[in-house]
Amino acid sequence: MTKKLISLLSLFLFTSTLYAKDRPIVTEINAYPGKGTSINISWKLPVSPAKKIEYYSIYRSSSPIGTFYDISKASKVGEVDSVTGGFIDTVKNYNDYYYAVIANIEGKPYDIILPSINSTVNGVHLKLPEKNEQLTNTASAKEKLIGPDELREIPLPYLNLTDYTKRKPLPLSMEVKNIAKALTNGKKKKVVKQLEIHVFEEDLISPDGGDDYLLFDILKNTFIQKKYADATVQLESLLGTNCSLSVQRRATFYMGESFYYSQKYDDAVRAFLRIYEFYPGLTKKWIDSSLDLLYLDQ
Repeated sequence: MTKKLISLLSLFLFTSTLYAKDRPIVTEINAYPGKGTSINISWKLPVSPAKKIEYYSIYRSSSPIGTFYDISKASKVGEVDSVTGGFIDTVKNYNDYYYAVIANIEGKPYDIILPSINSTVNGVHLKLPEKNEQLTNTASAKEKLIGPDELREIPLPYLNLTDYTKRKPLPLSMEVKNIAKALTNGKKKKVVKQLEIHVFEEDLISPDGGDDYLLFDILKNTFIQKKYADATVQLESLLGTNCSLSVQRRATFYMGESFYYSQKYDDAVRAFLRIYEFYPGLTKKWIDSSLDLLYLDQ
């Protein structure tokens, strides 16, 4: 069955390419993410079209463009002359996009759509920011997390918040234990205000799914809305699942922040200590502040 499907697909592509020959139809269309908010579209120009092409129109859609009727639902994003084989589109979010390039002859579009020939069959989206441990400001994090223009509609995965097995916490090395002892000694400076909320760059944009999306959804619905008690419950539930080590570390950090903003500074210190080895510079700042505030409370 699979071989038959592949054969039919190959035959379709061969026939479509042959059909496009000598016609005012571009071929070998390709769309790929560029720098920043740009998407590059390229194609191969027809060699000797029977009719003179005046210009090309580029269309963008959130679903595949398979027939000329789909053009009426797509957005026209630009025009290029008849000797240009590429176009750079600019988009505002991380949705998947599909493109079609249509030749215009005597003021009218040539109404032929051939998937994978002059219209893309795979969605393309912007590049995600590179991962690092630097955190962004609270305000910008909130805008990127819950901004209506930057979130895709993704079904919410089921997450059991009541029936789960807690996983063994991340082990503490002797070095971290010694650091914890050192942090509790000495004179503490007075801290007037709490630290500003921080969010990892990995969690600023809605991922496609999996553990990262589960964490993203918890942050969006609890942590960012300052529902810290709910956040600790749901983060603890997530940590009780077989989530990836990267998600486990970040979830533990957000757990520490949730305790911190709930004024449970001793619990916050314990959470931050468990990931100290992974984010030493970052967690030290939060541990110092937690200990200072704990000292003031006492």
